[in-house]
Amino acid sequence: MKETHLKHSFRAALVIFATLVSSHVFAAVTDWAEDTGGRMRLIVTAPDEDGTIRGALQVEPAPGFITYWREPGESGIPPHISVSGSDDVRLSRMRYPTPERMEIAGGYDMGYDQPVTFPLTFSAKAGRLPDMSVSAFIGLCKNICIPFQASFNIPPEAGAYKTSPVETAILAVAETRLPENPSSDFDVKSARLSEEGIALSLNLPNGNGKPEIIIASSKGFVIAAPDGAWKDHVYAVAIPASQIPEGATGTDAEWSVLVKSGGRAMETLLVFDTRQN
Repeated sequence: MKETHLKHSFRAALVIFATLVSSHVFAAVTDWAEDTGGRMRLIVTAPDEDGTIRGALQVEPAPGFITYWREPGESGIPPHISVSGSDDVRLSRMRYPTPERMEIAGGYDMGYDQPVTFPLTFSAKAGRLPDMSVSAFIGLCKNICIPFQASFNIPPEAGAYKTSPVETAILAVAETRLPENPSSDFDVKSARLSEEGIALSLNLPNGNGKPEIIIASSKGFVIAAPDGAWKDHVYAVAIPASQIPEGATGTDAEWSVLVKSGGRAMETLLVFDTRQN
C-alpha cells in the first residue's frame, strides 16, 4: 500500500517540479529549528492578489521519535500554529497528511515516524508582503513526549520571499499526501449514532478487502474500529458504546472518519442519521 502511494507521489513531484521551475514561483523558507527529538521549519509562498498565502510546517522527527496527527490518540501533543504581528496575518487552515496508527507503551497513537509536511493557508492584507511571525508547537515523542516550540519570522522584504522553487514543489507534493475527499467509490454510505454505539456503512475502492477505520472526535479521542463485514458490496462496521468514552457523544462534538483501503485514504466529517429505527 505504501509503495503504490510513494510511486504516485514521486510521479506527481516530477510534474510539479517541472511546472514550478518554468513558472518562477517563489517561496520563503526559514532556517531549521532543532531539538533533541527532531527539527522543523516554515515555508510560505508570496501572497496571491487577494492576500492568500500558501505555506507548510515541515517536521522531521529524529530516528525513533514520532510526531502527531490532529487527534493524537491515547497520548501525545497535536501540532498547533499561532500567528502574531502587526500585519494582521491569520491562519485560515491547517491540514494533516494521512497518519499511521502506532502502538506505543501498551497504547496507540496517531502520527508520523517519518518526515511530514503540514499544508497551511494564511490570509493577509492584499497588495503587500506581510511581516509574518509564526509560532509552532508540536510534540516529539519516544519513551516520553518532548514539547517543542519554535518561532519563525518572514520579514516584509521581497528578498525574503525569493528562493529555489524546490520548496514550492515540497508544498505541492504535500497535497498528494493528504487523505482524499469522499467520492463515488470511496465514501460513507450511512452513519448512525445510538445508545448501542456507532454504525457505519462504507463504499470502499477495493471491494472486498479489510480496511483500516479510525473515528475521531473533537472531544479529543480516536477509536480504531473493529473488523466489519461485507454485504451487497457495502462494508458495515459497528463500534460498541463500550468503546466510546463517557460524555463524548454530546451534540457539540464533531466527528470524522479516516479510512484506508486499497492503497488509498479518505477522510470526511460524519453526519449521523438520528432517526429512530
